[in-house]
Amino acid sequence: MSLDTIPLKKTYSSDYDDVLNEFYIPVLREANEYYRLAGFFSSTSLAVAARGILGLIKNGGTMKIIACPKLTKDDLNVIVDSQKHPEKYVEAKILRELDELDDGFIKDHVLVLGWMIANNRLDIKIAILYDEKGFPLSDDEIQARGIFHQKVGILKDEKGNIVSFSGSINETASGWLENIEEFKVFRSWEPSEKDYVIADMDKFNRYWNNLSPKVKVLDIPNAVKKKLIDIAPKDLDQINLEKWYKRRIQKERKIKLYQYQKDAVNAWWSNNLHGIFEMATGTGKTFTALGCVDRVFEKKSRVLLIVTCPYQHLVKQWKKEIDKFGIKFDELILAHGGIPWKNKLAETLIDISLGYKSKVIVLTTHNTFSSQDFIKIIKDKKKDFWILLIADEVHGLGAQKSREGLLDEYDFRLGLSATPKRWFDDVGTQKIYEYFNGVVYEFSLKDAITKINPATGKTYLTPYRYIPKFVSLTEDEFEEYFAKTRSITRKYYTAKSNEERDEILKGLLFKRADIIKNASRKYGVLEKILDEIKPNIEHTVIYCTPQQIDKVMSIVNEKGLISHRFTMEEGTEPEKKYNGLSEREYILQRFAEGEYQVLVAIKCLDEGVDIPPAKIAILMASSGNPREYIQRIGRVIRRYPGKNEAIIYDIIVLPCLEVKIPKELKQLELKIIEKELKRSEEIAKIAINNAEALNLLYEVIGKLKR
Repeated sequence: MSLDTIPLKKTYSSDYDDVLNEFYIPVLREANEYYRLAGFFSSTSLAVAARGILGLIKNGGTMKIIACPKLTKDDLNVIVDSQKHPEKYVEAKILRELDELDDGFIKDHVLVLGWMIANNRLDIKIAILYDEKGFPLSDDEIQARGIFHQKVGILKDEKGNIVSFSGSINETASGWLENIEEFKVFRSWEPSEKDYVIADMDKFNRYWNNLSPKVKVLDIPNAVKKKLIDIAPKDLDQINLEKWYKRRIQKERKIKLYQYQKDAVNAWWSNNLHGIFEMATGTGKTFTALGCVDRVFEKKSRVLLIVTCPYQHLVKQWKKEIDKFGIKFDELILAHGGIPWKNKLAETLIDISLGYKSKVIVLTTHNTFSSQDFIKIIKDKKKDFWILLIADEVHGLGAQKSREGLLDEYDFRLGLSATPKRWFDDVGTQKIYEYFNGVVYEFSLKDAITKINPATGKTYLTPYRYIPKFVSLTEDEFEEYFAKTRSITRKYYTAKSNEERDEILKGLLFKRADIIKNASRKYGVLEKILDEIKPNIEHTVIYCTPQQIDKVMSIVNEKGLISHRFTMEEGTEPEKKYNGLSEREYILQRFAEGEYQVLVAIKCLDEGVDIPPAKIAILMASSGNPREYIQRIGRVIRRYPGKNEAIIYDIIVLPCLEVKIPKELKQLELKIIEKELKRSEEIAKIAINNAEALNLLYEVIGKLKR
């Protein structure tokens, strides 16, 4: 093998990637040269720079490290007061640190680096940075100026292939598998990435050869080099680095929750283990829910966990997240259509009752969850154990058929949704709220966009620009729309209650929906948007209806953009031709890597499908349902390396924008439009360009009222 045979991603983030096992270990296993700008010089940074290095050593590979001494203001004052040279002070400081090594992980990795020095396999240099007056900079000043702060790694194999990576690589041993780490990857054999590889090589060589202004690069002090050699083992087999990888992966695998997620878990626990988490898309509802599971599994002896979600692909996603979180269980059962689950579920419930099993997880879909077969098994076999129900996208269980699955047998109940209220279904909403005992914790879209995540120094979700585009119906479309609307007008004005009027409005919305969603003038707006963003278009999602998708694909292709459709027809089972992925996963992977510039999607991309790289959304077809709207926006505002802001284009149809209509119909139409534009107003208020977006909305509403 060689570096060009490894299936590398273009970006990695420890939020959702296992960077050690998916990147460091595979690439170092194939490399024979490793160059590293390791940030600040310390035993910790040396140890972290050495992670995954066993493969390089076994290859007979060599390594070069450049690191910057971590000098505080007090250190610099000592240097000035005693007239010491910085390198002498650095030498003394590093020697003290090496004498005080006590963390086993750090010590073992430093000893391995010492062995490499002793065997002429490692060279280390230190870089001392100076200000304009020729005075050494402290670590605070270096970080503030952004100099030497970005970490860079370069790997070569025996065939001359090169991989470079750079980004916010965390240099703390205590968090070497946990803390958020983001970096980009470039490959020399890919023409579009080769220049970046060359730039990283040039950067490293410039420092290594002491050619960078205001940076003095020195060989590692002899005393430090001798110390590392002295403490190094003569035989590398005396150190077993693999124990750290195996033990730490197992021990530290559990995800650490943010404070707001811990607050949610505590609120649910205090509410008698009942409640709904109303949390914006992308804010970690799943991990928060697993925090509840973790506590229940810890406190209760025999527990059956049932997780129900809308679609089968979300069942698979839950399984991955459970593994990633580190939940320990005796058995996990997938229960949905196409899988023989009934006997297995019934037998396993008996095993729990008898004490043969203590922790069992069942992952199912809303359809199966509310089926008579599932209900009967739960009612017949529930005995002497607790049941914890987690309902993902809990609003889906408010439908009349789905509500049948909400059994009294479920002892603990947790609902998850960004928008738990059902659209024009007060009865279904009330049933959900009563069963789960209301919302116990809320983390809104505004919270996620404006509050700072202390782990990253950024907001939890990506800030966005909101750009509404308004179109009207054609004359023929309006005639059809008008004909469907006119018969309802009289009923609305003669209705005896507000509830009755709401029902009439609901009927009108459904009658007009297809005409509005598929308005032909939207295509012209789409073309203009694509022309506007085309020079740099990537990671763009266009939402449309099944009726629109062929026309939209045609427009996108005519613009010379590389695209793929994303519908309900793509396969969800792994296939050899997709490298062991499902067709759906393969499409999303190629989109994430930039191979597809545009995804043209229908409704199936709304709930639960993660596409963090997406940064531009074009809403060709959105109903007035706020849930659909929020879900679609949520797809493009998830955090991802290199994504600093997202853009949302919203194509809004106003039927009476350019047409004169009877006064009584116009009044009714304004009520509907104001209701629908309310969701646009809420999104506009927290956008980066909120003043501009709100002015557009208010201007249009003002014109309609004249």
